[in-house]
Amino acid sequence: LFYHVTGEDGQEMWLLGTIHVGDVRTGFLPKEIYDAFVASDALALECDTEAFDEQLEEDDKLSEEVSNHYFYSDGTTIESLMEAEEYAEAVRLMKATGNYNMNMPYAKPYLWSSSIDNFYLRQGYQLHRDMGVESRLHDWAEELDKEIREVESNIFQVKMLTGFSKDLQLLMLEEAMETDGRESWESTYELYELWCAGDEAALREELSDEVDTSEMTEEELAEYEEQKHLIEEYNKAMSYDRNKGMLKVAIDYLESGDVVFYAVGLAHLLNNVNGLVDALRD
Repeated sequence: LFYHVTGEDGQEMWLLGTIHVGDVRTGFLPKEIYDAFVASDALALECDTEAFDEQLEEDDKLSEEVSNHYFYSDGTTIESLMEAEEYAEAVRLMKATGNYNMNMPYAKPYLWSSSIDNFYLRQGYQLHRDMGVESRLHDWAEELDKEIREVESNIFQVKMLTGFSKDLQLLMLEEAMETDGRESWESTYELYELWCAGDEAALREELSDEVDTSEMTEEELAEYEEQKHLIEEYNKAMSYDRNKGMLKVAIDYLESGDVVFYAVGLAHLLNNVNGLVDALRD
């Protein structure tokens, strides 16, 4: 999916929904995308991860700030937040996936869940982060000496993810522990294939936040109702609030007169509540 956005006075912007992993196919995009990319004044990504990684190596204060977000500084341990049996299973999984070290007992649950999730994503179908669309675009921008802008920033995302409520972080860890590794990367691969096909209707359906409760058992429905406020917390932070900010940035780009190649995660474009495509059309 690739969109051409025009402002009231003829200003232009290109809008591409990205996916964070890929294979060789992300290196061979349609010619229309290459032409628009070359002709654009700047590339805008959610955040410049490569620049951030370099900053972390050189800036001790930034590294300390990130660490303070990922780890408890008041002596809290993740063990104190979990049942003994559940904690033991979490430690077993972290060790089995090569993610456990002496600092992990003081890490927030989000770091545990993301470590387990990322391990599973690396296992199947040869999808790699360095072949993700953002990485490809970043490399091409550097080759063309094109300006790279950040729609958000890495530190913003770190603060958001580690700022989830304790209960939401523990739920995310619980789901990571219960996830079958094969199911995890198969679902990612299915989404990637949909991205390659560019079927807007199918992608909207796949990315919808609407929950179908019609076929849930009484037990499943009760569990859903119990967790509903946490699901809403997650969607508000990850999608709705960020989409509002991304829309404002998109409008600013249009009004600036620069032709910007705007590339952010696909879900931000097609979210059923306030996705960028519908918001910009409105």
